Amino acid sequence: MEDTSREVRAVQHRLWMSLAEEERFRRVGELFTLAKHQAEQRAPENLTDIERRRFIFRELYGFDLPEIR
Repeated sequence: MEDTSREVRAVQHRLWMSLAEEERFRRVGELFTLAKHQAEQRAPENLTDIERRRFIFRELYGFDLPEIR
């Protein structure tokens, strides 16, 4: 979705780049953790462990986890 104006994106970029690299990395990690937690909350209760992991993967990455042979 692209509903943010160029001006606002420029401000966001400027603010983001004003942070230390370590702080940006930390914040991205927190956002990923939050997204994973939300995906876990959406998982149906009756899934097996492997089905639950596959559900969470699909929610986070938008495609199914490849089969490992």
